[in-house]
This record gives sequence, C-alpha cells and structure tokens, in this order.
Amino acid sequence: MKTSRETIDPVQVKLTVEVEPKRVKQAMDRAARELAKQVDLPGFRKGKVPRKLLEQRFGQGVIAQTAMEEALNEYYGEALQAEELDPVAQPEVEVDTFDEAEGCVFTATIQVRPTFDPPDHTGISVTFPEWDVDEDEVDDQLTSMRERFAEVDEVERAAGDGDLVTLNLEVEVDGTPLDDATVEDALYEVGSGGVTPKLDEELLGKQAGDTFSYEDELPEDYPVHGGEPATFHISVTDVREKTLPDLDDDFATSASEFDTIEELRTDLRNSLQRRRVEQAQHELRGRILEAYLARVELPLPPAMIDAEVENRTHDLQHQAERFGMSTQQLLEAQGMDADGYEEQVRSQAEGSVKAQLVLDALAREIEPDLQPADIDAEIIRHAEANGVDPQEIARIVQEQGSLPALIGDIVRRKTIDAIVAAAEVDGGPSEEELIELGLVEDPNAPAEVDDGDVEAARTDDADDAPGIIVPGQQDRPDDDGGESELIVPGRD
Repeated sequence: MKTSRETIDPVQVKLTVEVEPKRVKQAMDRAARELAKQVDLPGFRKGKVPRKLLEQRFGQGVIAQTAMEEALNEYYGEALQAEELDPVAQPEVEVDTFDEAEGCVFTATIQVRPTFDPPDHTGISVTFPEWDVDEDEVDDQLTSMRERFAEVDEVERAAGDGDLVTLNLEVEVDGTPLDDATVEDALYEVGSGGVTPKLDEELLGKQAGDTFSYEDELPEDYPVHGGEPATFHISVTDVREKTLPDLDDDFATSASEFDTIEELRTDLRNSLQRRRVEQAQHELRGRILEAYLARVELPLPPAMIDAEVENRTHDLQHQAERFGMSTQQLLEAQGMDADGYEEQVRSQAEGSVKAQLVLDALAREIEPDLQPADIDAEIIRHAEANGVDPQEIARIVQEQGSLPALIGDIVRRKTIDAIVAAAEVDGGPSEEELIELGLVEDPNAPAEVDDGDVEAARTDDADDAPGIIVPGQQDRPDDDGGESELIVPGRD
C-alpha cells in the first residue's frame, strides 16, 4: 500500500491511498464467500457456490460493491496509521479505482486536530473575586428565617403593605381567558411584586369580599404572551396580618440548634461566607482558564464545532420536553429567538472545542497523574448527579464504551488544576480562613481513628479492599477527545 497526503488547511488534509491488485482480489474473494453463505443453488451446499456462478446470477458489480465497502474501512485505517493522522470526523471518500487487475485508488478528505505547541501555563495573574459578606446580608437571612416562623392571623380591616391576602385570580388577553394563569385561594403578600407591580398598588386598601380588575402587561418571562397587555380580575377572600418573632435567644432556640442569637448569627455568617468563597473559587477558575486560552489562537475543525452544537441543541430539546414545551416556547421564555440561540450556541461550541483541544495538548505535555481512585470519584459524581448506584454507572460506562471519554474529562480537569495552581492570585482568603470555613482540611488536625477500622485493617486482605470495579479499567485507553456523556436509563 502507498499513501500520500496533501495539506488543504491546518485542520484538513487530502489522503491518497493506492492498494495493490492482490489485496483487492482477496477482498473480492471474501465478499464472494460471504454471499455464497446466503445463497441456495441446486447441486451446491450453502457456502460452496463457486464465485463465477455467483457473478453470473447476481452480477460482478454486487460482489465488487460488497468487497469495496468492507475493504475501504480496512485500507483507510491502515493509511491513517501510516500517515499518523488523528481524524475528528468521518472522511469524504472518492474511489477512483477498485479492480482486481488495477488495484484500488481512492482519496479521503479528512478533518484533523490542528498541530500546535500549547502555550506556557505558568505566570497567569488574576485577582480573586469579591468574597466578603457584610452584616446586611446576615440580617436578610435572619429576616427570611423570621418570615418562616411568623404568626399569621386573619384581620377585619383593609390590606396594607406586608399583609397576606387570600385571592382568586383570572387573566385575559384580548378577551380570551388564560387557563394556565387562573389560580384560586392563593396566599399573596402585598408588596412582593409576585404577579405584576400594579397588583400591589391595587390591593392596598382592599378588604375581604372586594372584587376588582386592572390592566397591566404580563411579565416578560411568562411562557405565553409574555410582555403583552392583559386584564387581571381579582377577588379578595380574606386579609391576614403577619407578626414576626422577636430576634432574641428564644427565637434562636426555636428556629435552630443554637442557644443564643449571636451563635445563630455567626453560623449564618459562616454559611454565607463559605458559599461566597466557593462561588468565588469557581469564578476564579474560569478567569484563569480564560486567560490561559487567550494565549493561543488556533483553527478549529468545523466537524467538532458542529457536533458540539448538535449536542447542545439536543440538550435544549430534552429540557423543553421536561417542561412540556416546544423548543421555540422555551427560547421565548428565556427571552431568546431561534437566530439568537443559534448564534449563542455556536459561539459557546467554539469556546468549548478550543478549550478541549488546548487542554488535551497541554495534558500530553505535563502528563497529569491519573489514579484509579480518580475514576472511582468521577463515577460517584455521575451517580450522585443521576441519583443511581455507582455500580450502575460503572455498568453503563462498560456497555457504552465511554471509559475513554470519562478519563478525558478527568485529565482535562486535572490539567485545569495545574493551570490554576501555577497562577499568581492577588487577594482571597488565607489558608487559616479556608480551614475555619471547612473548605480545606487542617493538616495539623489529629487523625480520627476508629478502633473497629484498626481491627479491620489488621485482619482484612488489602487485595480484597472494596471498591468500584470498572471492567477494563486497567487498560487505560488514550483520550479520544470527547466529553463523557453517560446515558442513564430513565434519566434525561
């Protein structure tokens, strides 16, 4: 076999393959033998019909076509290895010759990964995002807790700001009632802006038994007729007054496991701080990756972008189905049209493909450590996300053959870890603050040892230690460049 290639552009090559006549004849003979197994001819056992008789009955073209379909895959695979090409999509193949006398000549136009050297991942300078919590936020949390423990009593007076009213609501657009907007005996807080702002104005001064109508626009994010003028019909059933509990130690005892209001306040502050730091760390990770990716410009294979767009569009369709909506209705609910979505999703796909290519290239250079425990942790993460047993995920990974993609995700995540670790970060919480918030383990803390664990460690065979078994895990195939997409039965 002879191969040669022509570079069309950085992500596309044209591969020319020439195969000797002998191999074409072997392919034709194999195709004839397979066809003979399916034919019954008087005087011949199945599978023993001579090739010439088959050609007389079916024509030489049938055998040649069958032989070519099977042989081209074989020749193409060998040519890829010979030229060390890494295709990202199925090729466009043109066959010039496939003949026992002349051999086979074909060309394959192939989209490939771009060849480039990943940029240096060290020395990226970023500022840690805002992570402080002020006392007003703590006060808001306490107010929310007081709201949940508020006493509500029906009163015989007009409604005021902060009161609760029980109401019935009907909405019409152009005189046609919206059935999905009709509610009965709904408890509504005056001033909350939960329907339209004008409702709060109209409810002020209303009493039990009052009915009224007003004109306003439906919220922009309403699934149907969002932003359109509508008529709202309201009837008030009763008015209720809400009394919040005092913010004292008695409230702390009844609303939490703490004995004093200061202990409760401290716990709320720490919880807010912990969430704020976690959000900031996630944002910081994104900033660092974005800064690293900005260091390189590279051409992107169109096939990879199209595949990513297709995956994201498929996800949108599943999301719409879960809400019982069409994709158009879902996009409208999100304030977007089809053209805007297509533009957005293609831009996102380009960013995702670029990140994948660059991270894969850097991973090959820095070779992040991959342990079996990392695969177990990734399987557990998928199990928790889908609410199934980890062993079920391991089974699905085996059946779908998605272990290489799963490993690819882990390696990319570890590569991002390396980029983040090498960055120069200005600001952010100290190690002591992270330990105090419970976001990192204290290296000086004494290890907690259970007597039962010690005894088990003495008697159990280390080789029999329990773990998640992924069949074929020891093979560790190379990353195929795809992101893992586990299809869990019964899950979208």
